[in-house]
Amino acid sequence: MSLVLDTILGVLALALALRVLLAREALAAAIGFVGLGLVLALVWVRLDAVDVALTEAAIGSGVTGLVLLRAASAAKRVAPQGLAVRGLAGLLAFAVFCGLAALVLTLPEPAPSLANEAAAHLEATGLGNPVTAVLLVYRALDTLLETLVLLLALIGVWSLSADRDWTGAPPPLWRYAPTPPLVFLARLLAPLGLLMGLYLFWTGADKPGGAFQGG
Repeated sequence: MSLVLDTILGVLALALALRVLLAREALAAAIGFVGLGLVLALVWVRLDAVDVALTEAAIGSGVTGLVLLRAASAAKRVAPQGLAVRGLAGLLAFAVFCGLAALVLTLPEPAPSLANEAAAHLEATGLGNPVTAVLLVYRALDTLLETLVLLLALIGVWSLSADRDWTGAPPPLWRYAPTPPLVFLARLLAPLGLLMGLYLFWTGADKPGGAFQGG
């Protein structure tokens, strides 16, 4: 039964990837990308990587999918690329896939890993989940540097933009008033999302979860 499920997920992921690649319209490609992200989240669950599955579903499929859908719906309609261009893109993607697969298959057995070192010092971190320990302890400096890079990028955009773009309140994205059901959902989902994030952060000390997924 497990082999059948894994085979179905693998075939479905490949089919959705081809659908995204061969889509003639940007909106169809964005919808296929969201579906591909959800299938990949299930694949990560099957690999017992629940942390990665949560991240894939929330960011890879959720946030990125919404951005792509918004961009595809707002973009002007352009003429689709010819069959030769799409075929060349497919061959290039297949070549990258073959290269990555060859690198993975040529890794030594056992593959080089720092898992033993991380597990040996797990008690010193005060956490029970090695994944959370890596994210909160060993990668703390890396996370701080990433935050610094984002801050410098914001300062750069701020410096290059006109002063009028940074004064006053931003204009509304929509000109119409939200309906009562949307207002109710916005008021209901915001505290629930905050509560879920705090729970994932708290339970990540000993179970799948952690700061990244909680955020």
